[in-house]
Amino acid sequence: MAFSNPSAVVSFDAEAAREAIRDAVDGSLWALVEYDADSFNPLYVDDAALAFYDDEERMLAHFAEIHSYVYIDFAEMDLFTDLFPVAERVEYMVTGMDAFNLVRVYVSAREGLFMTLDADEPVRPVVEAIRETVDRE
Repeated sequence: MAFSNPSAVVSFDAEAAREAIRDAVDGSLWALVEYDADSFNPLYVDDAALAFYDDEERMLAHFAEIHSYVYIDFAEMDLFTDLFPVAERVEYMVTGMDAFNLVRVYVSAREGLFMTLDADEPVRPVVEAIRETVDRE
């Protein structure tokens, strides 16, 4: 059975963003995690992603390991805006892998959503759905 939690970390309406993502995704939303510099909270993990772990505790330990590198995201945001001064901000980053895409959407300077999507899922419509939802707040 899929795993889900209510939003508990970020200042924006992550649950509304989750619904917008589900509406925008054609394939699978494997996992969705809200995070800030200090903590993370899995909002949704589907059955296929859960199958990679022996139990919920191991899944959360893996997510904690991923979150331990969040400082790299924030450093990259600063790096890219320094390297490309015509851009005011970094909105999202995608890591394309053979099995899936990892997408980090930055809602504010130090808050965001991390998700795993099918490798062939168009990312821009998902990001736009999140932006539309968050901008309505």
